[in-house]
Amino acid sequence: MFGGTFNPPHMGHVSAARACVRELSLDRLIFMPACLPPHKALPEETASPQQRLEMTRLAAEQVPGAEVSDIEARRGGRSYTVDTIAELRRLYPEAELWLVVGTDMLMTLENWRESERIMQLASVAAVAREHGERERLREKAAELAERYGARVRVIEAEAVPVSSTMLRRGEGWELLPADVAEYIRAQGLYPPSLEYLRAEARAALSESRLRHTLGCESMAARLAQLYGADEYAARAAALLHDITKEIPLDKQLQLCAEWDIITDYSEENLQLVHADTAAELARRRYRMSGEVVRAIKYHATGSAEMTLLDKIIYTADKCEETRGEYAAPERELALRDLDAAAIMCMERSAEYIRSRGGVIYGRSVQALENLKKRRENMENKAFTPEELLERIVRTADTKKANDIVAMKVTEQTTLADYFVVMTGTSSTHIRSLSEEIEKKLKDEGVTPHHTEGVTSSWILLDYTTVVVNIFLQEARELYALERLWGDAMNVDIEEYKIKDEGK
Repeated sequence: MFGGTFNPPHMGHVSAARACVRELSLDRLIFMPACLPPHKALPEETASPQQRLEMTRLAAEQVPGAEVSDIEARRGGRSYTVDTIAELRRLYPEAELWLVVGTDMLMTLENWRESERIMQLASVAAVAREHGERERLREKAAELAERYGARVRVIEAEAVPVSSTMLRRGEGWELLPADVAEYIRAQGLYPPSLEYLRAEARAALSESRLRHTLGCESMAARLAQLYGADEYAARAAALLHDITKEIPLDKQLQLCAEWDIITDYSEENLQLVHADTAAELARRRYRMSGEVVRAIKYHATGSAEMTLLDKIIYTADKCEETRGEYAAPERELALRDLDAAAIMCMERSAEYIRSRGGVIYGRSVQALENLKKRRENMENKAFTPEELLERIVRTADTKKANDIVAMKVTEQTTLADYFVVMTGTSSTHIRSLSEEIEKKLKDEGVTPHHTEGVTSSWILLDYTTVVVNIFLQEARELYALERLWGDAMNVDIEEYKIKDEGK
């Protein structure tokens, strides 16, 4: 059994499957697309279970003796390996069963639901796709054999430099089985490649506007790398931010009516409508994520609550290289202090509008006020790591986070002073915890340097000195951060909870 989300299946999966068939002399290999993986949420740009099944069937045609099962897709809900292996054992009571896993999966196998039962019901084939992985896998195999009596065999497969994440962004499609690539195109799955978006920009824009757009892409990518944002999202938002800019205004207003876009622009601000139509086009035609759509929508005005990507696209638009010497101060500042650069861009934009007798749009006024207020708060309230830790724990406890653990990691790493780990009861709960922590700290002028996983089962908030990890239970067990940082000193956080409870 070779399980996974297969979102989409690629030649790395095919290579691993072929190696298992060959090395284990299998007469059957069953690809098993999960309905919902237990350790992570599926990303926004996800194919449906039926589409993933169909893509996996097309990929399986390239593997001798392979077939595809819909057991987990039909079962629905979270797909736990132990349930599937038990069902296969019932279906094939005399068979020798092998569970195919990758390096990361073998290293965390003990944390899976009923892992000992899994190892009793099936042998494990651990696929090494890089030379450096083999020794690690052999050591882990020996450990599992000694501790649980597991039978683990390390399978060496040809390395294929590809990931499903990369493919969902339209990159590396030459590493897709041809029939899978054709199916993706026909079904309109996943956002397109950056090269495709550049071609779309070339077709839609004049030469001068295209130069600005490509300059904006370059600046946005540089800022994303510098401040820890998603580079694909930054490049895509930059490439699409002006995609409707040169459509006549009357046609843009028609698009607003057709797409149910509600605006409140006055006559003086109607030129801003291109941001709304570009954002909706990015969502409809190019399947862009919510964060990219939002950054495009607010690229000309800013917003009251600007995300990191919002600030990157707003600033890159205002100070990219083709803006010349006029924008040099903002460009230089952006590489040192993104918030300060966004404020400078907003102030100079407002100054220019006033000089021409124009009216500053209300959203822009609010964006500037809020950014300046947060900056003042940050300058006035520089929390120590311990003060920051206290506020995070207190907020998480108030929102009913489970099993909060804080570790002092100054002896183990330079990444942070403290790691905080907590569990939520559902995807909604972990998002709620994340949002509440961010909101409470923003109110005091502190914003995260970096965030990850807002649609997954593991949300990370990096406040530089304190890194917050919010898990679903299965993901917490799978990644086992407390074990990873087992030699770190646990912090007594009960006093923080007591203060919060007013006892």
